[in-house]
Amino acid sequence: MGQKPNMQSGQRAMNGFRIAGLILAIVGTAAAVFPNWFGPLTSSTLPTSDVYEAIERRVRGGMVLGVGLTFIAVVSLRPWSTSIPSAIFYLMTGALAARLIGLVLDGVVAKQWLLVAVEAIVMALIAIWLWYSNGSRG
Repeated sequence: MGQKPNMQSGQRAMNGFRIAGLILAIVGTAAAVFPNWFGPLTSSTLPTSDVYEAIERRVRGGMVLGVGLTFIAVVSLRPWSTSIPSAIFYLMTGALAARLIGLVLDGVVAKQWLLVAVEAIVMALIAIWLWYSNGSRG
């Protein structure tokens, strides 16, 4: 008979973080798409006529999505020079995804496009940092 692989406690804990991350990502995606279903999380009990506020409610769900993505993707805290930028990148990915969903479903607001541009620029800078810090220069 085959032997079970010997998992160390760190690997089990990391698998627990990934499972929690998957659950948070699913809840965050649902909260970004259906913010009225998650009133306490998104501060959305009644529909609003303000398009900017409607999109911001979705972004709160997107932040939960970002936390879930962070738990899935960041496998170790060291080195700090890559784990912290990676965590920020994934948090912003969730917020950006929710903001884009809001722009499609709720309507267009110029200030939201400005925030999309700022988030995309910050994410690009983080991606460049990670690329150079991992020795991927070539």
